[in-house]
Amino acid sequence: MDDDAPEFGYDRTVVDHVWSLAQAIPGNDPAVWRKDEHGAWIHRLDYRNRHSQFGWEIAEHGFYLRRAGVEALRPLHWQNYVDFMIASRSNAVITADGLNNVRKLL
Repeated sequence: MDDDAPEFGYDRTVVDHVWSLAQAIPGNDPAVWRKDEHGAWIHRLDYRNRHSQFGWEIAEHGFYLRRAGVEALRPLHWQNYVDFMIASRSNAVITADGLNNVRKLL
C-alpha cells in the first residue's frame, strides 16, 4: 500500500504541511503531538484514523477558498472534522481536557 496514493488521502507533502499548521504545545514533541484549532489533541501517526481518540483529518477551509490550494487546508480532530464538513457544525466541539479529548458544548 502506497501512503502517498491519492485514494488514501492527501500526499505526504500536503499532510506534512497541514500538520505544521496545528498548534505546537510546549513540553510535547511537535513532530508527534499537536492541537487542532478547537484545542483537541491530535497525533501525527493517527491521520485518517477514526478509531483513535487522537485521529485527525484535513479540512478545506471553505468552498470559496478552494482556489487558495494547500493554504485553504487545516488539521482537525476527526470528530471536529465530521462536525465541520458533514454535520455543518454542531453546538459542541472536541477539545482537550488534560491529556484526553472530550466533547464540550459551545
